[in-house]
Amino acid sequence: MDLGEVRMASGPSSRGEASDGPQDQSQGHSLYDAISALTSELSLDAVLQMATDLSRALVGASYSALGVLGEDGKLVQFITSGITQRGRDRIGRIPEGQGVLGTVLRQDIPLRLKDLAAHPDSVGVPRNHPKMKSLLGVPIVYKGRVLGNIYLTNKIGAEEFSQDDENLVTLFAAQAAVAIENARLFEDESRRSAQLDVLNRAGRELTSIFDLDKLLHAVAELLRQGFNYPSVQVFWVDRANQVLQVRAVAGLIQGFVPLGTTRAIGEGLAGWAAQNGETVLCSDVSVDPRYSSMIEGFESCAVLAVPVTVLDEVVAVINVDGMEPQAFDDSDAKTLETLADQLAVAIENIRLNRQQQEQSRRLAVAEERDRIGRDLHDGVIQSMYAVGLTLEDIASRADREPGEVGPRIEGVVSDLNQAIGDIRSYIMDLRPRELQGRSLDEALDSLILYLEDRTGVSVTLDVQMELASLSELYIVNLWHIFQEAFSNIEKYSKAKTVSVSLAVSDGNLSLDIADDGQGFDLEKSELGRGYGLPNIKDRAERLGGMLLIESSPGSGTRLKVVIPADQRMGPFSAAGGTNPTVARNNHGDG
Repeated sequence: MDLGEVRMASGPSSRGEASDGPQDQSQGHSLYDAISALTSELSLDAVLQMATDLSRALVGASYSALGVLGEDGKLVQFITSGITQRGRDRIGRIPEGQGVLGTVLRQDIPLRLKDLAAHPDSVGVPRNHPKMKSLLGVPIVYKGRVLGNIYLTNKIGAEEFSQDDENLVTLFAAQAAVAIENARLFEDESRRSAQLDVLNRAGRELTSIFDLDKLLHAVAELLRQGFNYPSVQVFWVDRANQVLQVRAVAGLIQGFVPLGTTRAIGEGLAGWAAQNGETVLCSDVSVDPRYSSMIEGFESCAVLAVPVTVLDEVVAVINVDGMEPQAFDDSDAKTLETLADQLAVAIENIRLNRQQQEQSRRLAVAEERDRIGRDLHDGVIQSMYAVGLTLEDIASRADREPGEVGPRIEGVVSDLNQAIGDIRSYIMDLRPRELQGRSLDEALDSLILYLEDRTGVSVTLDVQMELASLSELYIVNLWHIFQEAFSNIEKYSKAKTVSVSLAVSDGNLSLDIADDGQGFDLEKSELGRGYGLPNIKDRAERLGGMLLIESSPGSGTRLKVVIPADQRMGPFSAAGGTNPTVARNNHGDG
């Protein structure tokens, strides 16, 4: 029922009129039954609808409505009785609380009118709305706070509602206020209990994840599934470039914002949270000048953005969108802040784990250097020392035994060549064995032939750059990425075809390795420990890049490594430059 177009600046209230008579025993029983039914329900939606239906039956009205107020005093819900759903749909949006509705909202006292249309400020009712004449409006008040209002129109069997009707509905509204508040408290406690269970589970699960992207994705899914938030984004704070980067999404926004999308720090509510290190709870984005949508076609009504702080620095922002105003309250903010603290601990664990791995790597390097030093001392240095002694002996005997000089010098040369070979061998051991004496192109061709011979898979290679111009750092790490990827394909994929492409675009080097094999479940994959995919990810990150994985059971797997091509890399040409594109299918070419 929509009374929003019937305007009344200051109209006469019938509250002071003489009662048509005392409430009879039947009305008392009806009120008791209505209150008993209402207080037996704990679902808020059910209580609101029941209060609307019971009030209409209590005084015999054709139509009734219950308007629920938000924290800002505006109508946020409008429940009706006596009008079909089709009729509601034809009327359209809920009223804004103007006209007679506004009068009841502002005055907080009952209002009775014999004829709405007779009032001088009345402008009628909305199109497609049932005709209304008599009105009874009663506020629903709980401990001095107005929760909403009950509106009744078209008294059945009489021209207007009586004083007894007003008294009856006023008593009912007082009990309805208690029932509504109890239902709200019950739902709030139920929600808090459920959220507490999710937080306890999060505390156990998040700290066991040692891959950052997987961790952030787990948080986004936790909020969507465990908290029933419709849309979740997790931003990573890139201080070097002063941007927020989308690293995880879940819910409705998933098809709108690609991973890796960036926006400036300070832009939007999430940017404000990152910049100021404070939680943002916006109940209505239309009135908050800080709000700005990231993409066209997706608009929030409410936003909750919580910063994640590690060692006094904001490293991430959890951003939750609501699809209606007043979607979040202080309880949501406190819950998300607790989750943000748990996420901060998990992020710090990842940092400490990487630090430990780096220390282990450095220890391994130190041990390898010690080994090389021992090998050089025990082998090459001793050989060189022996050569020196031999040359001294040759020099001392040159005059007395000139015939012995030539053969012995040849032996010294042979010893020197052997020492040089030993030194070269030690140096080459610092590179992968497969790259010793070969270019990356040659080693890659050999690796592809090896994969084809072992598995029968057909490999297509498309290289749109000059590999020889890459720096040693890039060559070694790319080689290990190829090795790991091809090893996974051989062991697990059961693929028939594999495509490999390497190109430069927009300042990035992009490596794509895709197969048509059996794929795997990304949700169940473990990237945080072990080898294989974690090694590929680690190699990409060593070059300042990232690994993206696309896979699902039965749909193959695609690995995409994106590496920045600036300053860290020697000059090379992209497709269309002086170096030709290499595109070939090695399988079956002999």
